[in-house]
Amino acid sequence: QWKDGDNDGMRKKGTIGERMRNSLGYLVMGAASKFVASTTTYPLQVIKARLQQRSQVVELSEAGEIVVTKREYSGVLDCVGKISRNEGFGGFFKGCLTNAIRVAPSAAITFVTYEFVLDVLTEDE
Repeated sequence: QWKDGDNDGMRKKGTIGERMRNSLGYLVMGAASKFVASTTTYPLQVIKARLQQRSQVVELSEAGEIVVTKREYSGVLDCVGKISRNEGFGGFFKGCLTNAIRVAPSAAITFVTYEFVLDVLTEDE
């Protein structure tokens, strides 16, 4: 049985198992799109987070000593310059992979759920 009673480019309705197999593409595309989007915008997140940080940070050195580090940025360009100078290009992507792994599954599930609900709601049209 064809959706809308027409087989001109319309997808065929199937069992739940077939629908779940077809959802794999949606799952992959949802995760991939979120991965690309979060990686692309991640440098802006790093800059924003650095500007919002407290000006003094207490850290533990490798020798086991407590060190107070002063971080001050006078603005966005100063922040970009200091990150670039002190940490290199990779400084803008610190934690990017971890963030992508965190956000991609939820985007994939949201994408599949949206497509499934849309499919169910438009089933009888």
